Amino acid sequence: MQLIRSFLLVFSLILGVLYIVTVVQGPSAYVFDNKEVTAIVRDALEAQGALKTQRKYQTKNATDIVISVSKALHERYPEYVRELNFDEWVFNNAGGAMGAMFVFHASISEYLIVFGSAVGTEGHSGRHTANDYFTIIYGEEWAYSAGEIEPRIYAPGDMNFLPRGEVIHYSMPTTGWAIELAQGYIPGMLPFGFMDVITSTMDITNFAKTVYISARDMTYYALHGKF
Repeated sequence: MQLIRSFLLVFSLILGVLYIVTVVQGPSAYVFDNKEVTAIVRDALEAQGALKTQRKYQTKNATDIVISVSKALHERYPEYVRELNFDEWVFNNAGGAMGAMFVFHASISEYLIVFGSAVGTEGHSGRHTANDYFTIIYGEEWAYSAGEIEPRIYAPGDMNFLPRGEVIHYSMPTTGWAIELAQGYIPGMLPFGFMDVITSTMDITNFAKTVYISARDMTYYALHGKF
């Protein structure tokens, strides 16, 4: 019992220090510019004829679009964005929603992923310690805040901004994929992403893989001075 208490104390202290470092550094710790990321995504979609403003965007292949957008992000940020690797995709259950994701980048102050579902999903966004930029690359996201009676609908090329501390109910009615950039205190977001493992799915294999990928990247960048 004493060992557990000591571990929790040390772990809490580490998280506290990381939080202070993140707050002190603020945006200066970021390597991604949210406007540039959105522009890169839109340019890649336009090259594929997949923007919502282009006539035949709904006929495009989702796999081709994910590959094309991923390549564009890696080419712009080769030091910080991993190349797409289908062996490192993981499921994510959070807030009642289930989807799949690939982690391009994970550090203490930022993450960049492709997230979505091949069959549709919906749930609670979570109330987070980071700003979230969710740019649709395939399908649609429907979202609303408490008090809104009609949904906001985001199509390919649209970005849904969720400020830290705020919450929405969101849905991808059918196949839908997005590039998600979060900037702020990322460790504070992790419990939301992991809680369903304890309360619902009991998918320890997927949990272990997700923890490994996140810890690997966060440790790597921290050792290189990128928090």
